[in-house]
Amino acid sequence: MKKCNSCQTEIDEKAKKCPNCKSDQRNFFLRHKIMSAVLVLVVIIIGSSIANGGKSGSNSGANTNSVDKTATVVDVKAFGDEFDANQVAAESKYKNKYIQFSAPISNITDSGLSFQNVTSKDFSTTQISCNISDKNAVLALKNGESVTVKGKITGQTIGVINMDDCSLVK
Repeated sequence: MKKCNSCQTEIDEKAKKCPNCKSDQRNFFLRHKIMSAVLVLVVIIIGSSIANGGKSGSNSGANTNSVDKTATVVDVKAFGDEFDANQVAAESKYKNKYIQFSAPISNITDSGLSFQNVTSKDFSTTQISCNISDKNAVLALKNGESVTVKGKITGQTIGVINMDDCSLVK
């Protein structure tokens, strides 16, 4: 014999409901099976996420943090023409990919190098901004000097094709 959880009346040990007050004697998980199943799934998902370090997707043994920095060598005028003709198509082709090109420097700033006249047209506002983190690399350069650079295309904003993680190629 045990006592009812609600009215404290003596009831049979195996009773699911109290005969006196009709109170359900089962524990929370047995009374709420669907909610219990959902709770178990949530705990499994959270546990799995923590075990994976918060990363989504599968990692089939490959290092997902590595970035392919192999650059595609492009003719700067043809590259600029692609952005001039169709920015959406050019971004789809080049965004987050590394390219390498040679061109004369138009401007040297704290953030890196700028290249104008990067299309085959006589007049175009399209230019390339190349962000270089190593400031020492640009100290000896001069505007008008032709250099070869490698970097990751991040997109185009108001006619400026942005490149990050740029470096000078010797």
